[in-house]
Amino acid sequence: MFAKLSALVSSAPSFPYQLVGEPYRTAWGGWKHFKGTSNSDGSAVSIFRTSSTNKQDPKLTSARNGVKRLRTLRHPNVLSFKDTVELDERGETVIYLVTEPVTPLLDVLQTIDMTGPARQEYVAMGLYHIAKAVSFINSDCKLIHANICMRAVVVTETLDWRLHGLDLMTEHMATGDLPLMSASWMVGAQYKPAEIAKCEWGAVQQGPPWAVDSWGLGCLMQEAFNGQEMGSMEELRNTRPIPKPVLQDYQRLLSSQPARRLNPAKLAESSVLKNKLVDTIAFLENLAVKDSSEKDLFFKRLPGAIPDLPLPVLRRKLLPMLAQALTFGGAPAVALGTILQIGSSMDEAEFTQRVVPCVSKLFTSTDRSIRRSLLENIDAYGKHLSQSVVEEQIYPNVTTGFTDSNAYLRELTLKSMLTLAPKLSQRTLSNSLLKFLAKLQVDEEAAIRANTTILLGNLAPHLSEATCKRVMLNAFTRALKDSFPPARAAGLKAMMATKQSYAAEEAAGRVIPCVAPLAVDPVSEVRHAALATLDAFLKLLQEHSAATDTAAGAADGASQQASGGVGWSAGLGSNLGWALSSFGGAKAKETATGEMSSSRTSTSAASGTTSTAFGRPPSPPRPGAQPASSPQSSSGAAPDTFGSTHSLHDADGDGWHDSDGDADVQEEDAEEVAARQRLGRLSTRNSSAQSSKPPAASSTAATTGGGMARQSGPSTSGRHIAPPKLSQDDSWAAELDNDDSWDSIDQKSAAGTTGNGRSSAGRRGRGRLGVTARGGRLGASRAGSANRGGMKLGAAKLAKSEPDFAF
Repeated sequence: MFAKLSALVSSAPSFPYQLVGEPYRTAWGGWKHFKGTSNSDGSAVSIFRTSSTNKQDPKLTSARNGVKRLRTLRHPNVLSFKDTVELDERGETVIYLVTEPVTPLLDVLQTIDMTGPARQEYVAMGLYHIAKAVSFINSDCKLIHANICMRAVVVTETLDWRLHGLDLMTEHMATGDLPLMSASWMVGAQYKPAEIAKCEWGAVQQGPPWAVDSWGLGCLMQEAFNGQEMGSMEELRNTRPIPKPVLQDYQRLLSSQPARRLNPAKLAESSVLKNKLVDTIAFLENLAVKDSSEKDLFFKRLPGAIPDLPLPVLRRKLLPMLAQALTFGGAPAVALGTILQIGSSMDEAEFTQRVVPCVSKLFTSTDRSIRRSLLENIDAYGKHLSQSVVEEQIYPNVTTGFTDSNAYLRELTLKSMLTLAPKLSQRTLSNSLLKFLAKLQVDEEAAIRANTTILLGNLAPHLSEATCKRVMLNAFTRALKDSFPPARAAGLKAMMATKQSYAAEEAAGRVIPCVAPLAVDPVSEVRHAALATLDAFLKLLQEHSAATDTAAGAADGASQQASGGVGWSAGLGSNLGWALSSFGGAKAKETATGEMSSSRTSTSAASGTTSTAFGRPPSPPRPGAQPASSPQSSSGAAPDTFGSTHSLHDADGDGWHDSDGDADVQEEDAEEVAARQRLGRLSTRNSSAQSSKPPAASSTAATTGGGMARQSGPSTSGRHIAPPKLSQDDSWAAELDNDDSWDSIDQKSAAGTTGNGRSSAGRRGRGRLGVTARGGRLGASRAGSANRGGMKLGAAKLAKSEPDFAF
């Protein structure tokens, strides 16, 4: 706490910067060069530090002179001054000089990846800039730097050379104790011209102001092209590193006579240091004073010149200049293509570091041509954009294009979302982007509507499940109603691309009903897309059905294993099989019984027996008379239809006779006998016709034939035989719980119609088989069947021909 309080009341200045790491290997004079950062904003700076225990040390005096000159001297090629502080630290006087972040030239030349002509072009560009700075100091300011060499040059982040080390700077015509005179010992012997080495200060003042610095510029040229510092003055005679176009000027700079040395201003204006790189950089530096025609011509030729320029300079120097020119409106929009051309050679990290900041700044521009160029080329840089950059810097500026009055910009903005949307948060997608897309889906431009649907289909994987269910299907079904055929086709293809997002209920209830009408669309592309979509969703429904069946089977198996019984599905299958077996058994029984009845009828007809089922009951025979139509066996028994024999005594006791000992039986009338014979022949023909019908139709004859067979035999001779009562066993027809309304009245003949138009069953008065008095239907009435617990349909009912049962 006391330390903080002392700091508050202390009047000593504080140093608001932080030194980082160790100093560089080389620095001019008595300075040490450090990397540093600002405590206020963390920005990078360079910090030069010198110290001495004696405040009046000539080194500190020269340092103070250099700080003063650097503070007041402003030139693009002179190191930029930021701050300075003089402090007392641990008994020493320390001077801090804070400048823009720079690196010693020697370190740059040793680490930069440039060789051959590219390196020579870069060195020539640096010398050109230093020549301009020296020309400004000598010609314009009438000052002498007095120690130009490699250590007096530093390089910025953009690979620009900057002149510094102004500690010995002296006015050309000044007199008295000059810094150059008092601190000439700070200049290395290899860099001193003859007049300085001999301390001929009059010759310095009599010569041109550039004489001393021209010599130093020649020394710098030797070191720069050679890539290392000079060890002695004799190295100046080595001209092998010097390019031939520069050799003549190099020699003129190192003339032994000060008056004959080359003026740096003339060197900067000559063509020896000018090349394609220098011209390109020079044009961009003076872009503000160029007219539109010059700009258009320059940027039209620039893409073709890029491959011939040094790649490090393109990345670190040219690219920021282009971005700045675009941001402030000095360059046309086509310059963005050059920026992206330069960035294409970078790796991911470098592109993110150098290109992305430039592009992000350009999105703030309101110039439509720049916005158009940015959107047209978004595929070239979009993959390098981070989520935070897109969310915070780019997307807020891009959204203005959704509502732009220019349709082309709206469409470009829409297409850009294919690259930017996957890097947006779910909140931005749901609350912002989808609202813009909903408006664009009803845009007046048909192409925009179609592209909006396509974009929604591509965005589906990046949206949450809830958002997809809420938005996608509604948007796609809206597109199906669009009057623009590509929009309808886009909606169909988007549905098919996102089919896995829909539940089976949505596919069956919403998708297929909306898609089906487009299967007859007049546009072939839409028709084909609709059919393909229907196929895809039908397959989806089939897969869902199969999965449901599999799950149900697994559940039934688990329930069977748990309960030890048969599952519902298995029980249903067995019951259904039983029902089909019952139908088959009934038809088989019907067929077999019909065949047996037909056999009985044929046998009875062949024996000449007259059936009472086709006429009135016979008159009682005379006592002791034998009917002629009843053949007997030698044993006194009569064979029945099934081949068995019955004695007369047995026949009398079977319950089929009304009266066994009637003495009042009258003799049959001759006409009645003839009538019965005619009816017998008719019965024979009917029996033949019934046997030729399907088995179901033969069942009627089986019932009547059964009655005929029981009446044939000796026991019927000359007597009235009562009709047999149909027992439960005789009624072999199946029991069906329905009415017989589907029967036809034509089945009367199948029930055994007699000659006078009445059925045999009706004549018996039973009402079980045959036609009822009121309804004219076959079988028992509902009133009679109710007491028996259900309607029983006899042979007459089943005589109706039925089709085979099939699914």
